[in-house]
Amino acid sequence: MNPEMKTKILWDNHYKKEKSKLKYPDENLVRILSSLPNRGKALDFGAGSGRHSVLLKDFGFEVYAADYSEKSIEQIQLLNLDIHTSIVGSPPFRLQSEEFDLIVNWGVLHYNTLEESIKILKEFYRILKPGGILAGTIRSKNDTYLKVKNTEIQIEDLKGGQIFLYSFDELKDLLKDFSYSEFGYSERSPIGKLEERICHWIFKARK
Repeated sequence: MNPEMKTKILWDNHYKKEKSKLKYPDENLVRILSSLPNRGKALDFGAGSGRHSVLLKDFGFEVYAADYSEKSIEQIQLLNLDIHTSIVGSPPFRLQSEEFDLIVNWGVLHYNTLEESIKILKEFYRILKPGGILAGTIRSKNDTYLKVKNTEIQIEDLKGGQIFLYSFDELKDLLKDFSYSEFGYSERSPIGKLEERICHWIFKARK
């Protein structure tokens, strides 16, 4: 079984579990959306349980939710909201050029190889309108929570799934085609596990 198919099966199984159904949005994304002057068409790419699709809807966007996990898309459809859904595979994506005002890619991109992430970013650039915004988070090399070994996750829930952790320079290089980028950083420890670190770069980039 190739690594991409193995990872897809892991995520399908993950979204069958109750704990995958995250309900509350990330406050960092709330701040980013609050700073945007205009609404329009938004793509929640790697939508997961749909928590940020709902947030985008609340902010007045026309929302499209995409994920390569069928179980993820089923969860979003069960919300019975006016959210367009689609299952996506590897790039290129069957989406029109310059279609979206905003793309949200929250905590997703690092679950691909670096080569695949580069291809995905090129597609994001293609489908964003001129002046459109890409907002997202990506795992930092400082992260210890996933117990990564040889680009594979070792924690039980996602054991064997592929991942690539990013340095700040690698993230900046990934976004080099965008005209302007802003960055932040988030680090936290789960309750009862002070020795562990969940670390993400936060970014907002304009085409």
